[in-house]
Amino acid sequence: MCRGRDFPPGDGVMDVMRLWGDMVAQGRQGVLATVVSATADSPATPGAKLLLTDDGRRLGSVGGGRLEQEVLAVAGELMTTGGTRLLHLAPDPQADGCGGTVEVFLESLRQGYPFWILGSGHVGRAVVSMGAGLPLRFVVCDDRSEQLAPVAELPGVRTERLEPDAVARLLEPGPEAAVLIAGPTHDLDFAYLQAVLEAEEKTGRRFGFLGLLGSGRKVDRLIERLAARPDRQERVRAAQMPVGLEIGDGSASGIALAILAEAVAVLNGCSYLEDGQGPVGVRLRRRRE
Repeated sequence: MCRGRDFPPGDGVMDVMRLWGDMVAQGRQGVLATVVSATADSPATPGAKLLLTDDGRRLGSVGGGRLEQEVLAVAGELMTTGGTRLLHLAPDPQADGCGGTVEVFLESLRQGYPFWILGSGHVGRAVVSMGAGLPLRFVVCDDRSEQLAPVAELPGVRTERLEPDAVARLLEPGPEAAVLIAGPTHDLDFAYLQAVLEAEEKTGRRFGFLGLLGSGRKVDRLIERLAARPDRQERVRAAQMPVGLEIGDGSASGIALAILAEAVAVLNGCSYLEDGQGPVGVRLRRRRE
C-alpha cells in the first residue's frame, strides 16, 4: 500500500489559501507548494497544497512521507532566498510503498529583494511609496510609532517598532538584500550602522546594497567614529554612501527616486545605464559626493 496516503489528511486547500491571503496582506514570508501533476500510483493528488509559514507552521499536505520531506527541505531554502522552484519527484517504492512520479511547484510568498529601511522619516516613507511597483520587499524599522503609522497602512509593507540596539537581531543580511539607513540624527544613524555591521559579522553575510542618507561629510564623520575598527571602516567605504544617483532633484520624492535607482542597479549587478545594446557611457554616480 502507498504509505504516503496513510498520513492523516492535511488541512483543506481553502484553509491553506485563506492563510496565504492573510500572509500576503500582512507582508509576511512563506512558501506555498502545489502538486501540479501526479500519476495514479503516487502518494500525491493534483491540486494538493502545503504552506510553510515564517513561524514554522505547516498547513496542508502534498502526500506525506519522504516526498513531503523533500518538498519541505526545498521550501526551507526558498524561505530565505525567495523565488520559485519546480520539482520532479519519484517516490521510492521500497521506502514509501509508493511509486509513480510527482511534479510540485513551490513559490515564495514575497518575491523580489528584501529592502530594510532604518528610520521612517519623510525620505524613508517616500522610498516605500515610490518603490511599491518594484521587485522590493520593504521592512521599515523605527522606534517612533507615529513615524511608522503612515507606512504600516501600505499593503505588503512590514513595520517593526524597535530601539536601534535591537535592530541587529532582526536584520537578515545577504547579497540580494538591501538596507537604507535614514535616521533623524547623526547619532541614531551611527547606532543603526553599528547594528547593520554587527548583523553582517554575526551571519558572515553582507548586504548587497548598504546605503546611508546624507552628505559626504556625514559619511566621513561616521567613518572617523569607527577608528577603533579599521575593518568596519573599509566596509563602509565599500558601501553606497552617500546613497542615491545624481538626478538633480533634492525633494523627498526626487531623493527616493535616486535611492531606488541606485539600489535596483546595484542589486541587479549593473554599473552603467544601457540602451539595450550596451553601455551608453553614463556612469551611475552617487548624489552629494
